[in-house]
Amino acid sequence: MERYAKVKNEQDSSVNVYLNGLGLGSIAAAMYLIQKADFNPSNIHIFEQMGDKHLVGGSCDASEVMVNGQPAYFMQGSREFEDKAYPCTKELWSIIPYTDDESCLQDHQKNREECRVHTVVRLMHENGEKDTGYQLGLDTAEKLKMAKLMATPESLIADGAKITDIFGETFFTSNYWYMWRAMFAFQPWHSAVEMKRYMHLFFHEMPNMNTMVALERTRYTNFHSFILPALRFMQKKGVNVHYDTRISDVDFETDPGTEQRWIERIHLESGSGAPKPSIPVRDTDLVFLTIGSIVSNASFGAHDRPVDRPAVDGANLGGAWTLWKKIAAKQPGFGRPDQFLRDISQSTMMTFTVTFRGGLFQRKFEWLVERQMGRQSPLPLTASPWILHLHTYRQPLFPDQPRDTCVIWVTALGSDHIGKFVKKTMAECTGREILEELLGHLQFDHDEGEKAEMLDTSTCIPCLLPYSTSQFLGRAEGDRPAVVPAGSKNFAFLGQFVEIPDGIVFTTEYSVLGAIHAVKKFVQPSLEVPPMYFGQHHPLTVVEVARALAR
Repeated sequence: MERYAKVKNEQDSSVNVYLNGLGLGSIAAAMYLIQKADFNPSNIHIFEQMGDKHLVGGSCDASEVMVNGQPAYFMQGSREFEDKAYPCTKELWSIIPYTDDESCLQDHQKNREECRVHTVVRLMHENGEKDTGYQLGLDTAEKLKMAKLMATPESLIADGAKITDIFGETFFTSNYWYMWRAMFAFQPWHSAVEMKRYMHLFFHEMPNMNTMVALERTRYTNFHSFILPALRFMQKKGVNVHYDTRISDVDFETDPGTEQRWIERIHLESGSGAPKPSIPVRDTDLVFLTIGSIVSNASFGAHDRPVDRPAVDGANLGGAWTLWKKIAAKQPGFGRPDQFLRDISQSTMMTFTVTFRGGLFQRKFEWLVERQMGRQSPLPLTASPWILHLHTYRQPLFPDQPRDTCVIWVTALGSDHIGKFVKKTMAECTGREILEELLGHLQFDHDEGEKAEMLDTSTCIPCLLPYSTSQFLGRAEGDRPAVVPAGSKNFAFLGQFVEIPDGIVFTTEYSVLGAIHAVKKFVQPSLEVPPMYFGQHHPLTVVEVARALAR
């Protein structure tokens, strides 16, 4: 610690920082180094395996493709936000310039005031039955189990414990579970510990689960609202981004006497796997490595074509997984990546993005949910075998989106099931067939002319993500490494597969928080970490939650 403080105080411009991937962890680390630690931007090196500068951002991506001469849009992921649970994300936005005059946070705050969520139709059940979600549908036994889980220390929860080990069958048919699953993508077999952490961090929002008045979305896609502005800023400052290049391996040195260890060489290869010259690393340089990836091995389909089934064996893992497996085999305390790769049937999620042309879908949807587009929370379609959750946004979602288009994004947690209207698994369906299934659940298929118009004037692009919820799989102590492992002199781990006490994975908050811890440890010891908010420590919040559970 003292060495790095000394380096900074002496303004030593020779220290380099190496990062892998243009995901949020690397971007956040670079932004904090520049804006909070006065680090020399030209000494920051980020290796990105994608060759296309427009296909970066990890699960905060956004892309455009021309289909029959018209733009169609797609994205792998989309993140939503809340003020109290996302202090690190908000701080990051505050240090990213959005324009010459304001930050990403300032633009976000303006957008929040312009388009506040206040949901009326919270769920849709069988045959289009609408539900406000006011009744959570939990019986006394399940409420007591919730209280017990929240009160139980993590150390007393069995290794690998699942949500099904805690709750009974009625819990998984409650409105509470349907709404919870739509927001966070939990499955019954996911980790009980992760469920507990989410219940703690979002405890204060239980009274508003029906209206979702605290839900926040960015003005445009996550990519356009904060990833792209960050990339532009880093480019302007002189950060070195090496495209079509990834870190394939690193070499460690250790000191048996002090048990210290450090990275002394970085091995590189092209995005296609061709070797590139390695880089020697001094023990005063820094290496921040994102390990694992929830968008690895993603595959896209098209309106007229199903997704390609990606190869997911050990020889075809994405770069962040391969790197983690190599690292974990070399040194103790670097986690167990195979725990999160063990069964893609338990971690797969499909998503699809629909570009509707003309105003028919938007008019029908706004009539259905009794709200303008963008003021509706995620809509669970509880009768869907594919477990569809409909995400709608203020339009335009993409900055250059034509005025007569509407873009929505839908998640599916049951893609291996046979559809209700299209008798195939979701993964076997074209984009058009997937859209047909969605229209059926929304009751938009009763008028054949309108149905044909929506199918013929839209573009639906599906995406299969085999590891999307792998970070939720049951785990034990040691399966995830610390951000800064014991004895580290010059390296840290970032991303969704590190261990941050009390933190919640599958959020931007987790990626940013890990980056802050890394920068604080090695570069800026005085850096303050925004505190987590726990509503259960506030008596008035506890009373409001009790009232919500009683209704």
